[in-house]
Amino acid sequence: MNRDALIDLLEIPDPIRAAELAGVAPGGIVTYSRSPVPSAWLVDREAEQPLAAHRAAHLAGTPSVAVVAYGAGVPAAQTVDRLIALAELANETGLLRAVSPVPADGDATRPGSWGVEDLVVIALARHLMPPTALVRPDWVHLGPAASQIAVAFGATDWQIPADDATDAAWLARAVGYRAVAR
Repeated sequence: MNRDALIDLLEIPDPIRAAELAGVAPGGIVTYSRSPVPSAWLVDREAEQPLAAHRAAHLAGTPSVAVVAYGAGVPAAQTVDRLIALAELANETGLLRAVSPVPADGDATRPGSWGVEDLVVIALARHLMPPTALVRPDWVHLGPAASQIAVAFGATDWQIPADDATDAAWLARAVGYRAVAR
């Protein structure tokens, strides 16, 4: 699928069709953790770090976790270009551990993202990333319910806040997956 087709896919208002076109298949395992990633890793928190920072970390042998911005005020092309670049880096180095799409904040006239956008971005990330890179919905912005649905669209991991008592096994089972702590 070329860049223009990916941008078109991101703009499809039907998330189920977008997931199908991205090749996301149902069932399987979703991993999760309530512990932070190792402090030695390069981790984008709320904002995207430059691709060059991830590349430098990988050259030094340090794994990383990358954020991908989308939603209000973020052009679809920018989101797709970031996903493509991260997928290329993940394939080159094998050290990109996870990609976490994070919706923009939005404002009073438009939320940071629509539910459809959240799911389509997850499906695109899974389509582009190698199997070694986890696709992780942003639990804080999306919450447990949307993160649960996201696994049906290609999410493979949840980073659950330590103080969140959500039963990951039940959440996964309700959408036909099995939760495995990592």
